[in-house]
Order: sequence, then C-alpha cells, then structure tokens
Amino acid sequence: MTAEIELMEERRWQAMIDKDIDALNALLHAQMRYTHSNATVDTKDSYITAIKNKVFDYRNVETKDTEIQLIGENDLGLVNGQALISVLAGGRELTLDCRYTCLWKHTDNGWQFLAWHNTPLPK
Repeated sequence: MTAEIELMEERRWQAMIDKDIDALNALLHAQMRYTHSNATVDTKDSYITAIKNKVFDYRNVETKDTEIQLIGENDLGLVNGQALISVLAGGRELTLDCRYTCLWKHTDNGWQFLAWHNTPLPK
C-alpha cells in the first residue's frame, strides 16, 4: 500500500504542475486542508481555484527522504519528507526548501489527499 501512496504523491505533484484540475478534483479529499508555509490554509475548493487562476503556478518539485507509514486500519497514509518546490506565488518566483507532512485517506474512491503542512528549512 505504501507504493500506492507514493504513486498518488507523484500524480498529485504532476497535477499541480500541469494545472490538471480534473485530476486534482479526483485526488483531493472533500475535507482537505492545505497549510502553506506562511500559515494560510486552503480548502479543496480554494486550493483548486488558486491553481486554476495561477495564484500558485507550480513549476517543479523534487522530493527526497520520503517516509510513508500506514496508520489505523491501514486507511491513513502519513507521508513525511523534504521537498524543493519552485512556484510562482502571487507573482513572485519562490523556491521553497522545506520539510513536509501530508496525509492520505483511503476512501471508496481510492487514496485521496487529506492534509498538507510544511516548514521551511533554515538557510
């Protein structure tokens, strides 16, 4: 199952870069919360709208040191790792080097992305 979650993570990153709204709608859980490094929080709808309107224009993502743990009845996947994210956010080019935690939930529709939180690494 951890391989499935790893694949879903790759699909999510690619959908963000490609601005693939249909894929994001399928991948993101209805109750998703996305906590950005500046402490703002998006819901599924507000996050998809921001990507669609290029408020967040993801250019590239590289991950490493990824660990995936199954939790509970194996219906939750906890992912921890490090990411280097290149994004145009609010008109500013940013490169975020961060540690992150995200959560995937297994539903009747397969694995869906439920939560994200990241913290910038010290420079």
